[in-house]
Amino acid sequence: MVKAGLLRERVTFQRLTEGAVDDYGNVYSGWADLAVRSADLREQKGRERITAGALQDRALATMRVRSDSITSAITSADRVIARGITWAIKDVMQVDAKDTQIEFVLEKGVAS
Repeated sequence: MVKAGLLRERVTFQRLTEGAVDDYGNVYSGWADLAVRSADLREQKGRERITAGALQDRALATMRVRSDSITSAITSADRVIARGITWAIKDVMQVDAKDTQIEFVLEKGVAS
């Protein structure tokens, strides 16, 4: 079980939704908030590299949240807003056999 004191971050999970169709058949899509949860977010050291003269900043993080019906349904097609940064979800895994926690592997600086 995750101790409540470790869940210091407030994160927002978002899911891509399809909206209305315009007169030309174009579908408007956007990100809609799915849930707000407390989480334990741990960033790893970032990797910077220069590609074609432009600095690229990418970083990985792991994040744990308590498992519930909404967080259990989150996949790598969704994304997370944490610390004012948009994170792509790279992997989702169950931490323990009792299904009390879910761990996400996140990456920033990439398309989400």
